[in-house]
Amino acid sequence: MIKRDLLWGVGAAFALSMAGLAQPAMAADTTIRIASVTGPAHHHNVSLRWFADRVAARDVGLTIEVLDGAQLGGERDYIEGMMLGSIQMAQVSTAPVSGFIPEFDLFSLPYLIRDTEHFKNVVTGPVGAKFSELAEGRGLKILAWFDNGYRNVFNKVRPVVTPEDMDGLKIRVMESPLMVNTLNAMGGSATPMSYSELYTALEQGVLDGGENAAGNVLNDKFYEVSAYFSMTQHFRPPGIVAISLGTWNGLSAEQQAAMTEEAAALQDYEIQLTAEVGAAAVEELKAKGMEINEADVAAFRERMGPVYEDFIAKQGAELLEMVQNTP
Repeated sequence: MIKRDLLWGVGAAFALSMAGLAQPAMAADTTIRIASVTGPAHHHNVSLRWFADRVAARDVGLTIEVLDGAQLGGERDYIEGMMLGSIQMAQVSTAPVSGFIPEFDLFSLPYLIRDTEHFKNVVTGPVGAKFSELAEGRGLKILAWFDNGYRNVFNKVRPVVTPEDMDGLKIRVMESPLMVNTLNAMGGSATPMSYSELYTALEQGVLDGGENAAGNVLNDKFYEVSAYFSMTQHFRPPGIVAISLGTWNGLSAEQQAAMTEEAAALQDYEIQLTAEVGAAAVEELKAKGMEINEADVAAFRERMGPVYEDFIAKQGAELLEMVQNTP
C-alpha cells in the first residue's frame, strides 16, 4: 500500500512537472527586447519607450526593453534575426524588408502616399492586412506601422524647385534600384552609398547632396555640410514594429492582448509625433542657416511614369492599385 501510494505520488509529481513544461515558456515575467538602429533621442525610440511604459502598466508580466543605437546590428540583421528567432522584436523600415519579402518594395515608390490621412487608411485597411499576412508567412508579426514622414532633397549647390535644378547634382540614395531610378528620373545623378559615409562625402565634395526627412537631416547635422533643403516630398516609406512569431507564440493570451492594444496606441502616437517632429525640424534647420524652399511637386511626379512601369513589370499592379484606390 505504501509502495503503491509512493508510486502514485511520484507519478503525480511527474505529471505536474510535465504540465508545467507544456505551458508557454514565456507566459510570465517575460522581457522582450526591441532592436532599433536610431539613437536614443530619435522620436522612434521616444515612441517605443512610451509603448514600453504602457505595456508595463498593464501588469501582465511583460517588460519591454528598447535597444537603440544599432546595438544588435543593422535592420537587415533584425529582420533575418526575427525570422530565425534570434531577435525578439524590432523597429525597421520597409525598404530592407523588401530584401526578404519583395512585395514591400511597393512602399518605396515615389509619390505613393498622398498625405497623412491616406497613410493611415492604407496601413489600417486591406493593404495593411495584406502585408501583415505576407510578413507572417515569413515569421514576422506586424504590431504597428510607423510614419517616417516625407523625404526631401538637400544639397550644397542650389535650391531645387524644378527637375531642371537637379541636373548634374550627385545625390546619395539608399542601395535600392527603385530609389536609384527615382532620383535619376527626378533629374539628378543618384549615387548609392552607405548612410554612415554621407557626411564625409558631402564635406569632401564627393557628393552634392542627399535625401531624407527633415528630422534626420537635423539629427545627423547635415546642415553643417549642405545649405539647401528642398521640399520635393518624393518618398514616404513607412516603418514597422514587428515581433518574431516564435516570441509572439510564447506569450499568454493576456500578454498578446495587452501588446496588441498598446501597439495600436503606439501607432497613433508615433504618427502624430512624426508630424510634430518634422515641422519642428524644418524650423530648426532654418535656425541653423539652411535655406528651405518649396518644390514643384507636380513636375517631379509627372516624371515617375518609367519608375512605376518598371515596378509593375516586376511586381504586378494589384497591390499598387489597392493603395491608389484607398481614400
